[in-house]
Amino acid sequence: MTNFGMGNGNNSVKANSKLAWRTSVLLAVVIGAVCMAPTVATAEVIQIQVGGVDFGYDGTNITDMDVSDPDTLTNATFLVDNALVGVDVTGVTLDLLLPDVSNIPVGGGQVTSAADGTIDLDLGGGEFLSLTLEEATIAYLPLVGTIQFVFAAADGSVDDQNLPYGISMVDPVSISFSTQILGTVSHDGTHLTAFRSSGTGEFTGVPEPATMTLLALGGLTALARRRRRHAA
Repeated sequence: MTNFGMGNGNNSVKANSKLAWRTSVLLAVVIGAVCMAPTVATAEVIQIQVGGVDFGYDGTNITDMDVSDPDTLTNATFLVDNALVGVDVTGVTLDLLLPDVSNIPVGGGQVTSAADGTIDLDLGGGEFLSLTLEEATIAYLPLVGTIQFVFAAADGSVDDQNLPYGISMVDPVSISFSTQILGTVSHDGTHLTAFRSSGTGEFTGVPEPATMTLLALGGLTALARRRRRHAA
């Protein structure tokens, strides 16, 4: 009976030692991931894809255009390295200005806006992304019939942000829009003077180190749970 009891004690000590070893290894991995996060961040990409974008052009500026101002969007989808993080579908709005956009050729072509355009993406609940833009490239592509497209792209710097899902972006942030003309365009025979278009947009950037730390810790937490289940 005495030997049997001692055997249980030895087994208990061994189990505790093994658990302590696993815990120390996991802690070391967590610390290593946190320390490495700034390096890993350069390999990660954050994307915010938005739908329901409405543009208006008055011969000088391209702005958001809707019955309300700012423009109400249908959704904002968040991805990290093409993996879905979350989707917002309510309270998402866009306020946009691309200044001094002139001489868009009626037959199609590409022009450049002035710098210092602005974009404010409001996600509701105090969450947002505000950018100041460099010069934007605007391309007008008229196809056969009434199918016409307007594309816009620019790099921007972050003025302020409070994004959901624990993510945040660093400069530069690349912005692109793909829209289709609604109705007909107005022109003076040489250049466009007005149009309205609707489509989608995308914000692309790299995360701040703090974002990568949160993502790393999230993955390691899941790993720890799996190990605990296996140990049980």
